[in-house]
Amino acid sequence: MRIILSYTINFDLEALKKTEEVYEQVNLTIEQNKIIHEISRFINKIIKLPDTAIKAITWNAIREWQIRNNKTIAEIRELPIGKRLNAVKEIFCTGDKMLKTMLKQPKNKSEILIDIAFEKAFKLFLNFIS
Repeated sequence: MRIILSYTINFDLEALKKTEEVYEQVNLTIEQNKIIHEISRFINKIIKLPDTAIKAITWNAIREWQIRNNKTIAEIRELPIGKRLNAVKEIFCTGDKMLKTMLKQPKNKSEILIDIAFEKAFKLFLNFIS
């Protein structure tokens, strides 16, 4: 028997809106857009947010990874499989942390649900790429 718990994650709508506005100004390559779309699709299956907000979080997580690693997102494909998976996992973890900064109180349950959502989305993404 499967039990489904329902809990609404309470986001700071102003923070989400600002993130969306910044994302709408970004010029993406076709490849970047495709990657962001795919990752966002998996996250959005679990966390119901506007599509642009999820894409903005994804873009910011990817951008953060690129800065931290001094590589482009396209270079991930050239990495050995272990490093490739670690890179993608880092991006998901960064997105998880960014989304948590946009929560309103109470945060504890929402943070746990976001962690679960990003883990599930990462697993779905792994199934997709394999």
